[in-house]
Amino acid sequence: MTVEVGDGGTVVLFLLVAALAAGVVVAGAIAYQRAEQARLARLRAWAASRGWTWTARDDSVAELLGTRPFGMGDEREAREIITGARDGRPFQAFRYVVVEHSRDSKGRRRTTRDDYQVVWVTLPRGLPALRFAPDDAFQRVLTGLGWGDVDTESHEFNQRWRVSTRDDAYAHAILAPHVIEELLRPAWAGATVVVEGRFVAVVRRGYPDLRTLDATLDRLEALTGTIPPFVLADYGR
Repeated sequence: MTVEVGDGGTVVLFLLVAALAAGVVVAGAIAYQRAEQARLARLRAWAASRGWTWTARDDSVAELLGTRPFGMGDEREAREIITGARDGRPFQAFRYVVVEHSRDSKGRRRTTRDDYQVVWVTLPRGLPALRFAPDDAFQRVLTGLGWGDVDTESHEFNQRWRVSTRDDAYAHAILAPHVIEELLRPAWAGATVVVEGRFVAVVRRGYPDLRTLDATLDRLEALTGTIPPFVLADYGR
């Protein structure tokens, strides 16, 4: 069946369709906001049940490290920050947001955001920057900026990881057999590990997954526990 309307009817029909579309968009936005509020409430409650603190946002946390993926973008945000300790050892877990501003060919401003999940623990002394990551564009950029890629005697490790450093001797000092063995565990697949100052951080793309937090902390504690003591003595500050 075909319905014919005059010009005035066409305008009314168009306005009705536009109003319905706008209503759908608004309803979707409201539903998303409610779901997000519920998610954050569950996060706060879960952190409190563990005796940990929760902070909605503190961008100063996002500026503590500068080794990629830290230090990227035009702006950096730290959201949904959980601060706590396990067995007396402090840690933080948070959503790291990298904000990029650009303009298209017509000069229109565009903003993009990339989300990362970060968990880090601290060392008793600060160490120079070191990055373990799968081969990617960032690694190639770092290599061009003078961060060498260090090979080890483990072929499997060399295939899985790219090690970025400005001091090969320091990297080889950290890469003791137990450290290499630890980083070959399947749990590290897809992660980037950053050692910088007193922090050892594991970074993955996407939103934080609380179901994996304890396992990630286990692996971080195992990794830092295998760093030879002389590394902290010789390179620590």
